[in-house]
Amino acid sequence: MVAVSGLVSCSTGRQDAIRQTSSATSGFTAPAPVSGSAATNEPGTVVSRNVFEGSGSLAGLRGYRVVYSSTAGYAPIGTEVSGVVVVPPGDPPVGGWPIIAFGHGTTGTTPDCGPSDHPDLLGESGTVADLARAGYVVAATDYQGLGARGNGDPGHPYLEPRTVAHNMIDMVRAARTVVPQTSREWASFGSSQGGRAAWAAAESASDYGSDLDFVGAAALAPAADTAPLVTVDHPPTFTYLQKSFLPMIIDGLAVVYPTLDRSQFIRGQLAAHTTEFTSCPPNRAIVRYSALTTVAPGDATIADRSARLWLHTVLSSWALPQRRAAGPILVINGSDDQIVAPDPTTGAVARAVAMGDDITHEVRPGRGHTDLHATDEVLTWLSERFADHLQHG
Repeated sequence: MVAVSGLVSCSTGRQDAIRQTSSATSGFTAPAPVSGSAATNEPGTVVSRNVFEGSGSLAGLRGYRVVYSSTAGYAPIGTEVSGVVVVPPGDPPVGGWPIIAFGHGTTGTTPDCGPSDHPDLLGESGTVADLARAGYVVAATDYQGLGARGNGDPGHPYLEPRTVAHNMIDMVRAARTVVPQTSREWASFGSSQGGRAAWAAAESASDYGSDLDFVGAAALAPAADTAPLVTVDHPPTFTYLQKSFLPMIIDGLAVVYPTLDRSQFIRGQLAAHTTEFTSCPPNRAIVRYSALTTVAPGDATIADRSARLWLHTVLSSWALPQRRAAGPILVINGSDDQIVAPDPTTGAVARAVAMGDDITHEVRPGRGHTDLHATDEVLTWLSERFADHLQHG
């Protein structure tokens, strides 16, 4: 209890620091409501539903693309978010199919980066199909700002944790409307950005998702704490791959902090090719690689110490854990991850355990960001969590 109290105080201190550094840094303002459609529906309300025809491993599985109501986590605004619901083959078990809220990895920050607009779910079709064939209704959100195109769309607040947590939980609610043969039991699962979203959803499950029964979260290579990317007293050194993520990070910050001066953080070819780094054309991997080859070392140099302090402070305030999770968490990451470094993940796990979280953490030697090959282990772990909930309630 003492550890929880101390960490909450730390979080409050971070928010104070944001206000101080933002007032001292030209062009930045604290979070404020972004212009957009006011919430007229309860979170999770289905706005529209269409048949989704998936490709590859999803072929033959029943699916729906849905648009549903959700809420932002950084301002009191209602949003419309899209996603896909995939149904297991066969008949539902007694009590209904359990639900997996699936969070996709980083795709981009523009509306064309919603997986539900793509038959292969932008590379996630295999994992989603595995979950469905294992007997779970899969509720795969696109996240706010990706996919759905509503009037006054506030955009995708990349790395802001509470918004994606709300999106995950509201997607579960939407799935229960689309597929009535579902139970109240659900778990969250994802990799990279999706791992962060799954973890964040676990932290919001006890209040924002109090009408549902949460059983656990599986987070692969989660981007739990990105603040260590930005050193304050000297310019940070980004890896080659990390530079390609900077335009997305700045895009996400600009949604929450609309007056942010992007030129303080990216310039040159990195700024000139922002669209290539943040959008999702059919050949996006080639487009991004080609753009990355033009980036000069100074293009990712943050302007000065004041800007570095502001960015580090904001990313620290968004880091996980934010608070105690509502259920157990499985975290798996690779020792050789060049995108999400292992040490910040280990630190996030340690802080969460100090809060009282039940976390199983495995670091796989020699593995990187995308080669963990952990789906079978995750399926086993999830099955055990649902069984535990069925037995003990």
